[in-house]
Order: sequence, then structure tokens, then C-alpha cells
Amino acid sequence: MFDTSPSAILDIISHGENVHVEFKTRFVERAIARHLTAFANSGGGILIIGVDERNDVLGLSREEGTATLERLQRLAASLLPPALYKTGTVPVSGKLLVYIVVEEAPDSDKPIRLATGDALGMRDGVVVELETAEPAVAEINRTRRTIDVFVAMSFREEEKPSLVDYYEAMKRAAASTRLPLNIIRIDELKGDYEISQRIMDEIDKAQIVLADFTLSPANVYFELGYARGKEKRIIQTARKNTILEFDARNWRTLFYKNATELEKVLIPVFMEAYAEVAR
Repeated sequence: MFDTSPSAILDIISHGENVHVEFKTRFVERAIARHLTAFANSGGGILIIGVDERNDVLGLSREEGTATLERLQRLAASLLPPALYKTGTVPVSGKLLVYIVVEEAPDSDKPIRLATGDALGMRDGVVVELETAEPAVAEINRTRRTIDVFVAMSFREEEKPSLVDYYEAMKRAAASTRLPLNIIRIDELKGDYEISQRIMDEIDKAQIVLADFTLSPANVYFELGYARGKEKRIIQTARKNTILEFDARNWRTLFYKNATELEKVLIPVFMEAYAEVAR
């Protein structure tokens, strides 16, 4: 879609911002995330970091450029399928810029959402909320009783910030089913308790256990083993390229590339699991 050679980037900058072009002087995660999802839902676009609103090329130091590119790549990976974007650095007028080119998502993947669940698009050069249709809910022969879903996953959010996005995607998927699913994660439970015992108590009460193996956390293997021993309905998920240990790899696992894909694949699986346990 966009030529990212130095001369082409300079030409883009000279024409200023528009519905498919956005400039930022530095990395601001929330603002950039909004534009990435809006581009993916509305024809694609390019975001260039190191340029101000007057089209002046400010540039980034080498250290800033490296850190900005890494943060931008992590953010994009948590929001978008890999085929939809390309990142890089480019020297323009002797100054270093960081860019990301975003392709429009195929209809099957739309809308691309933020971790908050918001679906955004571009309208008249402005990021706006999209009016999305309510997800269709299959007619299931069910009692409509509330079902507890215990989530076992890594808490090492400082190591992989996208874990926050993955957990939010799980909650959005449950909400999208319009079923009475109560998502439970041990670190969100208030009170004074011994963690291991409380985990087992919560698994005992839950009808469904969602075990996510991203980062291969030891606690998830413990919780999964306990849940299988209690004959709970299990859903296994993992970020793509996660290596599963032998005692988990032979079970069906939903692999995903990013939070948007995780949300999409979980919706029918939640509905299937609910139908099974709510009989």
C-alpha cells in the first residue's frame, strides 16, 4: 500500500495527515492503538513516529528509535494479525523515523478491537467508534444458569504486557456469547487466603476451566492437572509458537496470534462448553 523508502516517506510527510496517514512525535500507546485498529477497520494506513502535526521531521535518537520500534511491534502484535502490518525505521532528512503500515483487515476478521472491546474506524480523518451489530447467539437448549469459568494463566504481565489484552479478550468473548458466564481469575479475588488452597477451591466450584499456556507458566500446569482430576470441562489456549509440555500437548489447544483472534475463536467454544455443562 505504501512505499517506505526515504524519498516516498518524505513525500507522504509533505502532503500531511489524512484519513490514511497519521503522524506522532513519540510513542503514546493508547493513541497509537486507536489508530492501528481504526486503520485496520477502514481501508488501512500508515503511522509515522518522529513527525509533528505541522509536518516537521523531528526524528528520534538511535536509542529512542530502537525502543520505539520494539514497543510498536509489541503493541501491533497484541492487536493485529501478522499479515496486516509492517514496521520499520527509515532515515529522512538525516533523522530517524519509525513507521507502521497497516492493511485493511478482511471482512472475516472485522471489526478489529482494542483490549477494551471498542471497535474504531476512520471518518473524515477522525477516529470514531463503529456501530457494530450485536453478535448472533445460537439457540442452545440450556437452563440459563450462571456457569463459573476459572481462568488459569500467567500473571507475569510485566514480562509480556499483551497478557492483559489476552485476558480482556477472554472476558469479551464470554460477554459476546450473551450467556451467563462468570469469569474468575485468582488474582482478582479479594480477601486474605492461602493461594494454592483458594485456587483448588475455586476450581472445585467452577464448571469450566480455561487454561492458557502462553509463557509456559508452571502454575497453569498445576491448575490444569487438578482440574482434569476433578473432571472439569477444559478449554486450552496458547499464543502461537508456545511449546506445550507432553502432558498438555495431546489435548485440543486453541492457538492464536493476537487478542482479536483469541476473542474470535473463544466465542463458539464458550457456547459449546456452556451447552455441555448446563444440561
